[in-house]
Amino acid sequence: MIGWLGDFFRFWWALFYWNARKTWFRMRGAHRDDCPCQTYADSGHALDSRCEAVTLWNQPARFKRVCPLLVQTPQGWRCSVNAESVRPFWGRAVLYGAALGLLLYLAATLLVFGVLRSASYKTSYLNVAWPPRWNELRKSQENLYVARAQQALQAGNYQEAILSLEMVTQLNPGNYPAGLTLAGLSQVAGQPYVADHIYERLMRDVPDQRRATAQIWFRTLLARGAYPRIQTLATAMLSEDPAERTVWLNALFFACRQTHDSAFLGTVLSQHPHLPVWCTELIGIEHLLLQGHTDRALPRLNRIYRRPAAAYIPYYQIDRLLRLGLHDQANILLQTYDRQLQPNEAAFLRLRSYQTKGWTSLVSAEFDSLLRYELSPPLATQFCAYLVSHPDPALFASFSARFETAGMPVNADTVSLYHAVYLTAILAGDVPRADQLLARITQYTASDARVLRGLGELLGKQAGDSRLPRILPLVPLPTEVIYAILERSPAHP
Repeated sequence: MIGWLGDFFRFWWALFYWNARKTWFRMRGAHRDDCPCQTYADSGHALDSRCEAVTLWNQPARFKRVCPLLVQTPQGWRCSVNAESVRPFWGRAVLYGAALGLLLYLAATLLVFGVLRSASYKTSYLNVAWPPRWNELRKSQENLYVARAQQALQAGNYQEAILSLEMVTQLNPGNYPAGLTLAGLSQVAGQPYVADHIYERLMRDVPDQRRATAQIWFRTLLARGAYPRIQTLATAMLSEDPAERTVWLNALFFACRQTHDSAFLGTVLSQHPHLPVWCTELIGIEHLLLQGHTDRALPRLNRIYRRPAAAYIPYYQIDRLLRLGLHDQANILLQTYDRQLQPNEAAFLRLRSYQTKGWTSLVSAEFDSLLRYELSPPLATQFCAYLVSHPDPALFASFSARFETAGMPVNADTVSLYHAVYLTAILAGDVPRADQLLARITQYTASDARVLRGLGELLGKQAGDSRLPRILPLVPLPTEVIYAILERSPAHP
């Protein structure tokens, strides 16, 4: 065995060494006295000269793989050509070298494949062995960390899930679901600025999902009360998302009202001259109102549009008049725009007007009339937003009974609505109903709903609480309800 190993290593050395010396011999001009591999004391003739190269080999016959000129004679191993005819055999060297390289490569890829499989990588040997398919290995690594993140989430190990998702996004910045999940977990983990960075990156790296990302990001910013960021995002999306322009305009107005920032609206007007005329008109009105120039804004606010360019215009006018306490003027516009407003939208505007004036009988009648509509999730959301802004035990009891009759199941689409109904029950002081709702929510979520209960306790306080921007993002709620909650509390930096 030792002799075989020695000849094995001598073989690979000889492929280079002796072929190199023979090449140099031929280049210098083949001469008997300079022959590198024949014994110098011999004649240099064919079959009469011994081979210097096999002196230390255990089995000289193995050298024939390097140089086929070696032959066995009755006198022993001899060179079969004259010294002047000795030549290299690079073809054999290249062939054996390629064969060795291929064997080593296959062995290495088998080893790598085994390691990857033992590490739970879902890949094939072809992906490891065939270089054009090496990019599939990165995909396999990405899938591995996605699976680890899913397992960690199922086990409730959020920190491990975050680490796995960070690896996924590093391997593939375009993995949109992973990026969204990572941003959401970062928000839950109390790292809102990390979440903001991820949303910004997703908007840049996944442009085809830019609008959807902006809408998701906006809800997290709104729940945190991050009004300066909302102003910047909403302004950008006014141009980029024309289908939802009214949503972004409403968000911009809300953020500026919460921070009493009229200067920002002035900047929007000067730097975005290509917005639709109706849009710049409303921004101009809001700009004047926030500056305190109500007398200048009112003629434009009370203007009647026979054919409003956007459905948001009548709603904005009436809503803004109600906020200014000008209920009579708001009612005039309500009657004028009666056919141009959605029936339920007009009804909730009337409710706000009656509520402010203290007309309780009209409030009850309007509320009961609304309850006769089919109670869809959007309508139930509007009820919740109103009851958060105007808690009333009697009105909540009517709504709660109607909500129970509707029989909406608790699922991924309705759990945020159930959260909202629970909060309205807390604000109305209906503890038994709140407990029933909480039991259904916890049965679905398989959690103790500690954060939801904590949010209910905070909302029960009269004054704003500085903990609200930290807790509100952790409870999924409809956007309208978040607006209503934030309007109950002063803005927090």
